[in-house]
Amino acid sequence: MPSRSFRAYFALVGLFALWVGVWGYFVPAEVVRALPWPVPPMHARFIAAIYLAGLLAMLLALRAATLAEVRIPVALAAIWTGGLLLASLLHLDAFDFAKPQVWFWMGAYAVFPLWGAWLYFSRGAHATAKRRPADPLLVAVGVACLLLAAGLAALPAQMIALWPWKLPPLLASIYAGPFFAYGVSAFMLAREADPAARRIVLASMLAFSVLVLLASLLHLQLFSFATPAAWVWFGGLAAAGAAMALRLLQARRS
Repeated sequence: MPSRSFRAYFALVGLFALWVGVWGYFVPAEVVRALPWPVPPMHARFIAAIYLAGLLAMLLALRAATLAEVRIPVALAAIWTGGLLLASLLHLDAFDFAKPQVWFWMGAYAVFPLWGAWLYFSRGAHATAKRRPADPLLVAVGVACLLLAAGLAALPAQMIALWPWKLPPLLASIYAGPFFAYGVSAFMLAREADPAARRIVLASMLAFSVLVLLASLLHLQLFSFATPAAWVWFGGLAAAGAAMALRLLQARRS
């Protein structure tokens, strides 16, 4: 059973994800209450989808009965928060340090990746992995996420031009972190032989796909279907969601 240090981590990360997720998804015009900078409604809901999917992972991890079940959720949270810290440090000029939200943001993202890495490596989570031949479907999802993260981080101007709706440079960097975390998690899921150890993150990634699809439909006027970008966006999200749903169903049946 995961120790109290694991449960404290999931609870605190979950509370932070709840705060950002609720404001961003349901009251996007007021997302500045939770984020250190204002963003347009579609971006608010996209960011919130990441956080609400993370919240689901943290809630499920709190209920986990074995250490194996929380291994990939811990890795996902540590990589995701670490990526956000790095992106934030690269864009310090975008932050107003007179705002308490900024200090809360920086403090959380300094602590969460280090705490998560400590739990993963020092508390035995990494030792619970059971290997299997790689699942090609999950490998494909992982490759797509890592390529997207690499493009956003290394070629922001080109990705901004290709993005299906207007994307500011700061958010291009911010989005690279979650996609990198999803890519690494997909590779971990692809090699994980224990079905119970796959379920939490599969459910979280499925929730992300569904929430982003819903947000995109709410802001359909931002998309131009005369260009391939919108078709790739909706098709990619639908395909990723279907892949996660299929593998989650199989994991639950195992």
